[in-house]
Amino acid sequence: MAASNHEGGTSMSALNRRDFLKTGTAALGATILADAASKMLANGRSVAEAAGPEPEYEIYAAKYGGPLFRKVAIVLWNVGWDEDGPINYYVWAIKAKNGEITLVDTGSSPAQGAARKVPGFVDPIDVVARIGAGADSVSKVVITHMHWDHVGNIEGYLRAFPKAKFYVQQREFDFCVKDPVCLRKPVVVVFDPAAIKIVGDLERSDRLVIVDGDVNLAPGIDLFLAPGHTLGLQVVRVNTAKGPAVVGSDCAHVFRGYREDNPSVFIMDMPAWIRSFDKVKSKAAIDLIFPGHDILMDQNYPKVAEGVTQLV
Repeated sequence: MAASNHEGGTSMSALNRRDFLKTGTAALGATILADAASKMLANGRSVAEAAGPEPEYEIYAAKYGGPLFRKVAIVLWNVGWDEDGPINYYVWAIKAKNGEITLVDTGSSPAQGAARKVPGFVDPIDVVARIGAGADSVSKVVITHMHWDHVGNIEGYLRAFPKAKFYVQQREFDFCVKDPVCLRKPVVVVFDPAAIKIVGDLERSDRLVIVDGDVNLAPGIDLFLAPGHTLGLQVVRVNTAKGPAVVGSDCAHVFRGYREDNPSVFIMDMPAWIRSFDKVKSKAAIDLIFPGHDILMDQNYPKVAEGVTQLV
């Protein structure tokens, strides 16, 4: 017969069994939730869904330059050397219902914009300000990759958005900051060494977050590693009123790239790009995957401010 602590009390063995069951059940539940969250991310759904309904966001394209005319074959792998077509230069803004903004890319610095003769150049900071991106509203900046037109304005962004943390993939950081190959002539032409140095100097600071692979950035916002265009490009999957949408940056330069399974000519690793393309297209409907430079983002979506359109 089990011993009792006091007259009419519960036996110690019963208490131990009850505590064991509580602890075991809690641990099992945590394991199941963690496993479910991992599987949800792998299947193209946000980790945040494990905890309940995701918040919905709006996505904006902010044009800071263009149109620039170049051979179509540059934005579609060797298809159309006899055709000219326009591109624009963009950064993107992801806006929450409470007004908090996550920016995607910094765009080019004014100095690089002038040096590279970007037509119609406007400082990206001024463009995103037209939809409320300011010192108090911007909490995060995602660096999709470190080409001059996507991270060149890092110095300006650090000043303009003092509360923001900047997110870059480990592979991209290591190659651009630490690998001397990045400074070789065929490679450095699409990078901005001054901007890369600024990012490198942020290592171990509280302003830079170096992520490794697929991660949840916030409820309803995920980062997915998608190498190919560069060694560590990342895309941003966002929950919206229309469902999941992807800010794909230069995984494809134009919408045709996704429809025709064809990248730009600026590819550092073609097998990796093909795998990334399949991965990105599994994360959202194709009409909700947005490329890096297509003029249609400026032409086919509602204009909410000068140079700014609402994609979703």
